[in-house]
Amino acid sequence: MPTKKLTEKDYYGHVEKFLKSRFDCFVTAQNRGTKFGRIDVVGIRDIGGEHKGDIEVVGVEVKGGNQPFNTATGQAYGYSVYADRCYLADVRDGARPYTLEEIDIASKLGVGLLAIRPKGGVTEILTSPKYTPLVHMRVQLVQKLGYSECMICGSTFERGDDDNWNKYVSREIKRAVKQEKGFVYWLFDIDARKRSNTSRKYVYDRRYICAECIKNLYGEFVPEERA
Repeated sequence: MPTKKLTEKDYYGHVEKFLKSRFDCFVTAQNRGTKFGRIDVVGIRDIGGEHKGDIEVVGVEVKGGNQPFNTATGQAYGYSVYADRCYLADVRDGARPYTLEEIDIASKLGVGLLAIRPKGGVTEILTSPKYTPLVHMRVQLVQKLGYSECMICGSTFERGDDDNWNKYVSREIKRAVKQEKGFVYWLFDIDARKRSNTSRKYVYDRRYICAECIKNLYGEFVPEERA
């Protein structure tokens, strides 16, 4: 019986596992992005230490070992508009999975290299440099993963999931405290200023506060319900 030929998508799970183990990503996803493009595998990790809530987005272009290297590397570099680090993960075997010329090309473009082994293991060959993505593009991508930045502590917290994008936030502070959820609010004045230059009719500008900040700052002002 002939062996089933693997596709690029068959390797996504291996790359996700690598992002979790190598970068300690607290969330990973496959084939996510915005209207401008999608990333094969993406992960988010905390980098702010104990006193800041900074994050880093890692984007990986996955190939099955049969694509022109320059084209594949260019696609990975394109992720720099969304991601802080960009990698190309290709199916490669042997002690030297990439040639010196390929490493030179990747280094010139600023793309990290990952070798996907035939049995599914992933090895980092070249580390990606740190990029400064377009702020609104990165925010859109993080939002697509169901996460948002807290306007108070600056940490990124889970806001919802694919079935309900606002599952873990409330529009009322009292309810947010009682249900141990985050809080979402809208900025009408700022949105009106933006709408004066566009044709959009609805208010889109909104901000989020995580559940922990809501509890710590407002918990004592919300009376407990009597049994």
